[in-house]
Amino acid sequence: MTAEERNKYIEFMYDYKNEYNCENCPENRGDFPHDRLPCGQQNCWVTCHCKEM
Repeated sequence: MTAEERNKYIEFMYDYKNEYNCENCPENRGDFPHDRLPCGQQNCWVTCHCKEM
């Protein structure tokens, strides 16, 4: 990962506006069961990064 990619990742993850923006999330890995987000997690990565858990 380049420094630029890392900075974009951090910008995305620490911006509350990106909560549940799965389509643009860098952690989006594809299709998972209906009770999971596209990244395979139960909780949004952005929510976790912003410590709303």
